[in-house]
Amino acid sequence: MVKIYDAIIIGGGPAGTSAALHLAYHKRNVLVLDRGTSPMHFHTNSILNFSGSVYHEGRSLLRNIQGEARAAGAKYLAADVVKIEGGYPDFTIFTEPSYRTDDKNEYHAKTLLFATGTSRKHPKVDGKWRSWLPVANVGNGAFYCPDCEAPLCKDKNVLIVNAGTVGSAIHVANALSRFTDKLQILMTEDSFVPFEHQDLSKLEQSSYKWTSGKIKSIAFPRPGLVQSVTLTDGRRIKANVFFVAYVDIPRSDLAQQVGVEIDGKGNIVTDHRGKTNVEGVWAAGDVRAITQQVAMAVGTGNYAALMMNQFLGNAYEHEQEFDHPDYRRALYIE
Repeated sequence: MVKIYDAIIIGGGPAGTSAALHLAYHKRNVLVLDRGTSPMHFHTNSILNFSGSVYHEGRSLLRNIQGEARAAGAKYLAADVVKIEGGYPDFTIFTEPSYRTDDKNEYHAKTLLFATGTSRKHPKVDGKWRSWLPVANVGNGAFYCPDCEAPLCKDKNVLIVNAGTVGSAIHVANALSRFTDKLQILMTEDSFVPFEHQDLSKLEQSSYKWTSGKIKSIAFPRPGLVQSVTLTDGRRIKANVFFVAYVDIPRSDLAQQVGVEIDGKGNIVTDHRGKTNVEGVWAAGDVRAITQQVAMAVGTGNYAALMMNQFLGNAYEHEQEFDHPDYRRALYIE
């Protein structure tokens, strides 16, 4: 007999884990399929937007909340989802091995939650974006989110490494200027957004020092204090920290396979509770059009899971009026 989970969550970052915790607390049979590529799996920078402590290291924070979800009864599996078929109350999810997973299987669920996040377009080093990863969100040496991490740059010499647009670079510089006046912008000429299509006049009119080039190598002997990039023309730019101005692409391709609506930027469209246009499907975290913060992701994950739990109901609840009567109660299936 095929096992049908009450809920399958795709993505085990803060949003997916928060949802798993809530559903598990409510005795739902929940499976989290996690490819293990969320930035939080590698994040050793400080997290300032999650209350309860002055300091959180991102990777440790994720491990802690995943541990709580497992203790409550949520099952985690390292798996890369490649295809989804069907619909409520029986979605079929297929996995294939990837460079971080070995699972090849199919799973079934009454409801789905997409917590798949976004794909960050990092700067390239010697032509390869993966060569930037050793410094990405590591040791308070390279930051990405002005809303989350700008205070960590107080009085530091910051090199803004642009992998996006002139607009994103200036946005980052403006946000950081409240904390430091030691700012320089590096417009990478092999960025995700073609350099030759950029309107550089905005940089010329700004008050910020800037240059352009391609990164040949990076050095960070003392992250957050002593680090540098060397360009292909031999120039070396020193800094205390890097701050990446980047482009990110929502990972919504799987959701689209079952007909979930997306907006013009690829974000999954939901109501304020995380419900999509497809019956039995929710979304949470950065794959929605929200500010990318751990606290925000956790909140949206919890809210979506709350509504999923009410949607599932039970043998006693399916005729009951809930706080949100617009959510049709699913018939309880033994």
